[in-house]
Order: sequence, then C-alpha cells, then structure tokens
Amino acid sequence: MDEDRRDDERYMDEAFALAERGRGMTHPNPLVGAVLVRDGAVVGRGWHAGPGKSHAEAVALREAGPAARGATLYCTLEPCAHHGRTPPCADALVAAGVERAVVAMGDPNPLVDGRGFDRLRGAGIAVDTGEGRWAAQARGQNAAFVKAMSCGLPLVTCKSAVSLDGKVAAAGGDARWISGLESRRLAHGLRAAADAVMVGAGTVRRDDPALTVRHVEGRDPARVVVSRRGEIPVSCRLVASARQTRTIVLAERFAPPARAALDAAGVETLEMGDEGLAGGLRLLAAGGLFDVLCEGGPQLTGALLAEGLADRIVLFVAPLLVGRGAPDLLAAPAVTTIAAATRLTGVTWERAGDDIVLRADMPAAVRSRDLRPQGDVVDRTEAVTRSEAGF
Repeated sequence: MDEDRRDDERYMDEAFALAERGRGMTHPNPLVGAVLVRDGAVVGRGWHAGPGKSHAEAVALREAGPAARGATLYCTLEPCAHHGRTPPCADALVAAGVERAVVAMGDPNPLVDGRGFDRLRGAGIAVDTGEGRWAAQARGQNAAFVKAMSCGLPLVTCKSAVSLDGKVAAAGGDARWISGLESRRLAHGLRAAADAVMVGAGTVRRDDPALTVRHVEGRDPARVVVSRRGEIPVSCRLVASARQTRTIVLAERFAPPARAALDAAGVETLEMGDEGLAGGLRLLAAGGLFDVLCEGGPQLTGALLAEGLADRIVLFVAPLLVGRGAPDLLAAPAVTTIAAATRLTGVTWERAGDDIVLRADMPAAVRSRDLRPQGDVVDRTEAVTRSEAGF
C-alpha cells in the first residue's frame, strides 16, 4: 500500500470514529463524520450531533477556517446538494476552496443520490470514493438509514434473553431476570441507540413495561406496541406516559372504543391494514423511525422472522436451566430437517458477566420479502432527510 493510500485509510478511519460520536442522537438523520487535512495535518474535524445541529462537513469547515482552502475532505457520506434547514454542504465546500473529497459512499436519499458528487466535480473538486473499499463499512454504520431510504422499511433487530435450554420465561410467565446486570446494561444501550423499541400487546398486559432507558445514559426511544385490535390497558405505564415519550400502537384493525381511549391519552394509533406487520413497519419508517429494536415475546419475534422482516438478532444467553413446559424463544413451527434450519451470518460472541451475548445477521435468503419501494420513496421520507429533518 503506498503512502497516499495509507493516509486516506487513516483519515477515513478517523471520520468513521467521529461519526460514531453521534450514535443514538442523530435520529432520524444518518451518522456522518468529516476530517479536513491540509499539508499532512488535520485542520478541521466534525460530526453530526443531531437534528437541528450543523452538518459534519460544516463543523469541520468552521474549525478549519481559511486553512480549508486547498485541503482534502474525508467524509463518511456524500455531501448534500439541496436546500433544507441548512445550505448545501457541497456549496460550502466549493466556496471554502477544498481541492479533493474522499467520500466513503453516496447518499441513498433520493434527494441527494449523486447530486453532491456532481456539484463538487462541476466545481473542479476531485472526488475519490476509494473504488468502493469503504462502502461496506459506511453502509454498516448507517444500516438503518440505508434500508429505510432504499425500500421504506426500518432495520429490525430482535433482542431476547434466554436460558441455556432456550426458554424466555418460567412456566408461570416470570422472566425477571433471566439475564444478569451486565447484560441488562448492554440491552439498555441498545434501547438508547434505537429509534423505537417494539413489543406485543401480550408483553404489555403481562409485564407492564416502561421501555425506558436505565442503567446507561441516553434518550428514551419511541415505544411501539403491536396488537390485533389495539386493546391494551389504558392504565399501563406506556399509555400513562404517552404525552412524555412518543408511544405508538400498531393494530391490524382498531376496536373503535380502544382507539378512542388511546387517542385521548396521547397515543399515536396506526392501522397496519392488509399488509400486516410489513405495513406497520412501513408506517414506522414513514414517521422517521428507521432503527427498531424488537423486545417482543415468542409470538412477535416468530412472526417477524417468519415474514422475513427481521435483520439482526441479539441474544443474551444466561446459565439457567428452566425445563420443559416454559415458553420457547420462538412461537414458530420447527423445521423437519437441520438442512432446512436458518443459519445466522456475521456471528459474534461476547461475555457479559456470567452471560454470553450473540450478535448476528439474518441471512439474505431468509429476508426474502419483496423490499422494492412501494410508491415514491421521496414522498415517504422527505420529512426525515438530511436537510429536511434538522440537518
């Protein structure tokens, strides 16, 4: 590897690290990091810290000042080229006299989608995407944003805690606590990073969860309850706190009295219609909820997996033995042969106290639902684009 390429790798790595500083805060905007380098020295750094705050590129330009002239930009996402709450970053880079832009990936937002690159190239700025060598890392960093922009569905992570024999609760329904404190801290970190946490109506009736972030610092995500008719107790904690924290009930068809009671309490009520869970998830994405953490029980988790709507699995495995007759991880029919079983990909394991944490992706063949956009992607996402949603 030549020296110039090593420099590109080093500064792009820094840009990715800067972008991560916005994790859990940029909803519904993507993570973006930027580094400006002139004569071998970093003259500006920036990352997007949340809606209504400056773009990463603008932060780096402000720090660099006049030193931006003749500099190289390293950025994790294509600079925007359209007006929203802030001027286009591509125009700012041109005006500052940046000579070269090394960018990890194009912005999949249809309002950008190459227009930023065109603006830079049209002004004589050399644009280098590294022949795609950073694209996979960039897509992974903004996986939820990329999926929502490309097909109108959120990224869904199914999280569960299980005993060694695969049970999610005791035979009487008690599940507190299967996992240890370290696992629960990690789980609350997942909540803090997600746009929404989703459970089924059965979990609400049985456990009356708050679904807030504890054990770690971070904002509370939106809370989503999936129900057939929207019939959940109006006295539950989720409904009682709906005016403080965004709370949504997705129902196949609402019973009119249930919907009226929820609406009166400040709950958002959305009907999934004939498309079922997929339709409900599209509604969440249209409302700016791109990263959904499912903490549902066996029925909801099994349905998401069966319909090809789950993208990732996080499983906390505790050294407990519960025994026969307790609820299993999935309420789904068993395969008849091991060859027909689903083998996860991208598997990692880590220790969390006495527990073991599995993180994995669902294989592409299982995520087989037709993910082509339904209708105009711009119409469904315009309110949550980089410029239109406070970027």
